[in-house]
Amino acid sequence: MLMQEFTKQLEQRNFPLIWPGQWVAGKWLPVGRGSTQKSSFNPNNGQKLMDVLVDKESIGQAIEFAYGERTSIAALNISERMDILQKFRQALVDYQQTAELVLRLEAGKPKWEASEDIRSSANYLDWVINHGESMLASLTAPLGAGPHRGVKAELLPIGVTAAYLPFSTPMTSFVYYFAASVLAGCPLILNSSTHALLSSLLIALLAQQQNLPAAVLQVVFGNFSSFKQLTSDKRISAVLYTGSREHCDLIRQEARGQMTRQTVLQSGGKNAVIVHSSANIEHAVRCVLYGALKTAGQRCTSTSRVFVYRSLLNEFCEAATSAFKSVKIGRTDIDDAGKNDDHIFMGPLYSEKALEKYLRFQTMANREAENTLLWGRAMNESDGGYFVSPSLHYLSRFDNNTAYQGNLLFSPDVAIYDYDVLDTAIEQINTTDAAFAVSFIGDPSVLEARRRMFLAPNLMLNTPTVEIEATLPLGGRLQSGHHRFHGPGIALYLCYPQVVAHDPNADEMIRTWPWSGI
Repeated sequence: MLMQEFTKQLEQRNFPLIWPGQWVAGKWLPVGRGSTQKSSFNPNNGQKLMDVLVDKESIGQAIEFAYGERTSIAALNISERMDILQKFRQALVDYQQTAELVLRLEAGKPKWEASEDIRSSANYLDWVINHGESMLASLTAPLGAGPHRGVKAELLPIGVTAAYLPFSTPMTSFVYYFAASVLAGCPLILNSSTHALLSSLLIALLAQQQNLPAAVLQVVFGNFSSFKQLTSDKRISAVLYTGSREHCDLIRQEARGQMTRQTVLQSGGKNAVIVHSSANIEHAVRCVLYGALKTAGQRCTSTSRVFVYRSLLNEFCEAATSAFKSVKIGRTDIDDAGKNDDHIFMGPLYSEKALEKYLRFQTMANREAENTLLWGRAMNESDGGYFVSPSLHYLSRFDNNTAYQGNLLFSPDVAIYDYDVLDTAIEQINTTDAAFAVSFIGDPSVLEARRRMFLAPNLMLNTPTVEIEATLPLGGRLQSGHHRFHGPGIALYLCYPQVVAHDPNADEMIRTWPWSGI
C-alpha cells in the first residue's frame, strides 16, 4: 500500500480499509495462520474502519529484526539521526490533511483539535531537530568536569524499545516516542491500541513514504495483548507506555524480573484548577472548559477538579454552567456543509465501554454532590456513536476516598469545590497520587511563595492543565508517571553513559608509587 492509495480510501470513506500487513523490516509482512482479528471503529457512528490480524510469529519477526539491527542504528551519528526526524517531520507536514482526517475519524477529534495536534507534533520535531545535539551534550557535560582528567564521555543506546500507541493522543505520543528513540539511537517497535490502528497505519506509511532506515521503526498492529507479548521478550530493553493504571501495574510487575529493562509509564491523571481570589472569572472558565473538554476529557492531563475561592463560587458556577451548556458537540467525521464546521468543540467518547462508565459515575456523582449543575447524559448525535454532554457537580465536602471523587473518570466531568484558605485547597489537591498538573488562575506571585507545597509535577500559571503543545515537561505523580521527564528527556532513559578515561599524570603516579614488592 502507498500513501496515495490510503488517502484516497479515507477521502472516499471506503471502509473497512484494506490492511496491508505488519510493517516489519521496511516492508509489509502478511500474517499467516493462527492469527487473531482486531478491529478499529469510528466512535462517531460505530462503523468499522479497519480489520487487522495479529499473530505471535510476526511479532517475533519484528523483535528479531530490530534486535539484529540495533548496532546499525547505534552507529548513526547525530546528524544522521536528526535527518531521520527531519524526513518524518516533512512527511507529516506534506500529508497534514490526511493525518487530521485520521484523527477525526478514529480518535473523534474535532477539526480544530486534529489540526492543533498535527501542528504541535511538527513543532515538537522542529525543536528536537534544532536542539538534539546540544541536549545530548548537556547530559554528559558533568562527566567531563571535576577532578577527572582525560575523560571522553558518550551516551550508549540501551537497545530495542517497545512503545504503545494510545487512542487519545496517537500522533503527539508517537512523535515523542520516536524522537527519543532516534535521538538515543534505539530501534523502536510501535504497537497500537485497537482504537489507534488507523493512526498506526498512517505512521508506517509516512515512514515508507520517506524511505526511513528499516531498523528505525517497526509497526505491530494489535492491542495490549500483543504488547504484552512484546514486553515478555527479554530482548526488549525499554518500554514506553501510556494507558490504564491496571496495565501499567502489569508492566511494572513484569519488569521486576528484568533488572536491566527501563520502563517509562504513565496513566490517567486527577488534575486540578485553582481559581484564586485574584482570578478573572471569564479567563478561569475558559481554562477549565478547555482543560476538561479537549479530547472529551480523555487525556492524562484533563481537568477533573476545580477549587474556587468561596466568595467567587456562585459567579464561577453560573458562568461555568452557561459555558459548558453552550459547547457545540457533534460528529467529527463529516465534512458536509452545515453538519460539521470549526465551531464543534467536543466529539464523542472513544467507545461504548467509556460511555457506560461515564453514565454510571454520573449517578455516583449525584449522590455525593451538594448540587449537580449539569448532569452528563448520552446524546443521540448519530446511531452507534458515543456522544455525551459534559457534567458539573458542586461538592461541599471533599473526600478523595469516595467512589466518585477518588476515581479517574477519563471523561468530560468536573467536580467543583470551594475554599477559604489556599493552603487547605493545596492539601486536598495533594491527596491524589495521580496528578499531572495543577493550573493556578490568578496573580502568579501568590503561587510563587507556595510552589514547594504542591506535589504535582507541572504547575501551570493561568493556562489549562492539558497540553497546548505535544506534551507537558514532566510525567505525572507516582502511579501516573513517577515525575519522569517527558519528550526528548525520554532519550535519557534510553541511554546509559560510558567514559574512556586516561590521565597522563597517572603514569608518573604509578612509577613513583612506593610499593616494596616492585
